[in-house]
Amino acid sequence: MNGRAPARRSDNQTNPVIIFLDFDGVLHPEPCMDEALLFENAPRLADALAPYLRVFLVLSTAWRHASNYEQLLAPLPPLLARRVIGVTPNFSDFLPDPTLIPYRRQAECMRWMLQNRLQGQAWLALDDRPSEFVPYCENLIACHPQTGFDESASARLSSALARHFDRHGHNVDLLID
Repeated sequence: MNGRAPARRSDNQTNPVIIFLDFDGVLHPEPCMDEALLFENAPRLADALAPYLRVFLVLSTAWRHASNYEQLLAPLPPLLARRVIGVTPNFSDFLPDPTLIPYRRQAECMRWMLQNRLQGQAWLALDDRPSEFVPYCENLIACHPQTGFDESASARLSSALARHFDRHGHNVDLLID
């Protein structure tokens, strides 16, 4: 070694992670009877994602059935809205893999990955309905409907992202000769 500090590889040099994001039961309680609580967990999610530049959001929320893209982005804080790269298709608009028919939300996520040629890419889902995903889905970070993306869900997301980026070169010291 020549005495210089090792350079840090940023996660900009690694494969991105797609997070499929539900609103109800994640960004706020489900049901949300108080408009003041809508999107109350969005700042916590923005904070959890802050260290990771290569994490992008795809909206898988049921809100997509009644809102256009701009309307879906409007209630999100700018730090989250900037990360949104798409919206999942509606289950009724495609023929899903037969093994995913009982798991509509996961089928929609997988269809979005296929349509965008991202099969095999790392993905996670933040959702309050684990029944919409295959049992024991390792990609699902399930949120409790009444608390949503709380401290526990935030810790699980941060852990999953850290594992991914550590495995793919994030925070790996590179020695410079």
